[in-house]
Amino acid sequence: MVRITRRALSGLAAAALVPAMAGAQAPWPSRPLRWIVPYAPGGGSDFLARTLAAAIGGPLGQPVQVDNRPGGATIPASEMAARSPPDGYTLLSADLTALVITPAMSTRLPYHPIRDFRPVAPIARFPFVLVVHPDLPVRTGPELVAYARANPGRLNFGSPGVGTPTHLATERFSRTANVQITHVPYRGGAPAVQDMVAGVVQAMFIDYASGAPHIANGRVRAIGIPAPQRLSLLPDVPTLAEQGLGGADIYSWQGVAVPAGTPDAIVARLQTELVKALQTETVAARLRSISLEPYPGTGADLAALIESETAIWAPLIRELGLTLDS
Repeated sequence: MVRITRRALSGLAAAALVPAMAGAQAPWPSRPLRWIVPYAPGGGSDFLARTLAAAIGGPLGQPVQVDNRPGGATIPASEMAARSPPDGYTLLSADLTALVITPAMSTRLPYHPIRDFRPVAPIARFPFVLVVHPDLPVRTGPELVAYARANPGRLNFGSPGVGTPTHLATERFSRTANVQITHVPYRGGAPAVQDMVAGVVQAMFIDYASGAPHIANGRVRAIGIPAPQRLSLLPDVPTLAEQGLGGADIYSWQGVAVPAGTPDAIVARLQTELVKALQTETVAARLRSISLEPYPGTGADLAALIESETAIWAPLIRELGLTLDS
């Protein structure tokens, strides 16, 4: 007969409590989530994150708090997200700049765009419009190409700065159309748009949200959409492909990523709630009100997008010799 002492019974009881206590842990999420945005409050990226954070907070049962971390070519915000615990409580607005352009311009990043993140879902496209100053005697993409060829190097294209998506859009367009243009970089979008309106630069790829008021009042002329489809808010402006200038599809985009190692179940739940939110008419209408196109999809879709965009932009960045490394 085996005798079990009181001390042994106490040990067995304590051991039995371990899995019971583990199973009793609160399910995810049990506290607020943090959504890191690599841009300042008030812009399109901030609006997008806050709109979706509010939409998914209810179904998740916890608030999703937006944490703006602008500056440094998105590097500080991306590093913060990459180094956060992979527990589902940190999200990153992962975009063309953070996961494609900046990594292509630096070999010294404190994070790796693939190894340090798990893609959750794409969320929106930021459409561009090719605009010209109304004094320029062109009304179509082919007319702009003809003007540039007749005046090599004399057509000034503005951009918010070297290495920005619109700068790269300009360089890709010049190569696709085989024209010589002069790139004029500014320190930010606002001064670039101001000089575009003033006629200091004659042409520019501009995000529609920034350009809409100037297009509406005739201060700039929209002549083409560098995307597969026309914009619903500019239905009379044909795509560049429709005008015979294919191969110049250009737009910016954003998705959501989480730190590598985040559990599958959490990633799947986040993806589900983001897709549901983007497919609701209320959210879609809010995004379209500032000219963002809802882009619901899976983590695999975002991963494929990052891969395809890297194949487009990294070689161009190397060709241009653009670098953040001093």
